[in-house]
Amino acid sequence: MEKIQFLFFIALLGLQSLLFPQEKVKISGLVYSDYFYNVNNSDLTKKDINGLQFRRIYFTTDFAAEENIDVRFRLESDQSTNSNTAGGKLGVMVKDAYLKWKGIFSGSDLIIGISPTTAYEVSEAAWGYRNLEKTILDFDGIISSRDFGIDLKGKLTDNGSVNYWIKFAHNSGNAPETDKYKRYSAMLRFKLTENIQATINGDYAAKADKKDSFDKQAKSNNQIVGSVFLGYKQKEEYSIGIEAFSRTIQNNFAKSAAEALQNQNSIGISVWGWKTVTEKLKLVGRFDNYDPNKAKDLDGSAFIMAGVDYKAAKSINVIPNLQFVTYQAKNSDGKSLKDITARVTFTYIF
Repeated sequence: MEKIQFLFFIALLGLQSLLFPQEKVKISGLVYSDYFYNVNNSDLTKKDINGLQFRRIYFTTDFAAEENIDVRFRLESDQSTNSNTAGGKLGVMVKDAYLKWKGIFSGSDLIIGISPTTAYEVSEAAWGYRNLEKTILDFDGIISSRDFGIDLKGKLTDNGSVNYWIKFAHNSGNAPETDKYKRYSAMLRFKLTENIQATINGDYAAKADKKDSFDKQAKSNNQIVGSVFLGYKQKEEYSIGIEAFSRTIQNNFAKSAAEALQNQNSIGISVWGWKTVTEKLKLVGRFDNYDPNKAKDLDGSAFIMAGVDYKAAKSINVIPNLQFVTYQAKNSDGKSLKDITARVTFTYIF
């Protein structure tokens, strides 16, 4: 059966090359893979686990349907419950499926379908090391990276120094729609100088009311997120960035059964940088601090990562790196919980 599927896939690629001119169709992909070793883990059952893993596989088809209309269809396998089969084996899911109508009016594009959300596409591109880790809003699960919706994005100034992006979406990520609640988000991007850029992002996700067990009243449970990013890049020499966010989930926390629900307020900040040492070698570092609930004690965490990026070939990078997470929570001995993972990350693009 697997041989038949493979032959069908090869035949499909051959068919598209006959039906569509090469300049109209582009097929590409990437792979993030690691050898990892859990030196320490707050979950003792995961300590000393080691092995090879695929953290991300992309297979992307971009099609220029018309001069002003582009279509993207992307599949992803991320070795998680998002894409694994029911039997727990590596599977795939639809990551992107959208149509872009370029220049729907002067300086603006319209996008319809499953596409990126506004929160961190700019900061992730500036960070440049998604192969090592997600940016903080994605890493801490604050906002999903994709949603099914309608986007309008473009320039507010003729020289492109101020850009905008607004999105109206299902609020279901890559999953089918199941309710009436929607997501509304907007982002402004400022190109302050040739080397400096900044973004301001706002995101409102409507949710069903939540019943308060204290007073038996139905209360709002919507999520509001605000975030900012500031980045500086000196050509290919070095780059630094800082990203911070604040999230409020209405009526999502009660200190005790004898108290009414109150808002859950979260904050996070991420600082990162990389420096070119030689033509083939870069140093990478990052620090995050995250507090998921300011009204709750001992639930915060700090994340530290350091790596050495070796460019083995034009499309291949090998990056030995170390990830360290420390938690405010204590174990039974009164010591802080911590995770330490050593990895060698392999990235290749095709």
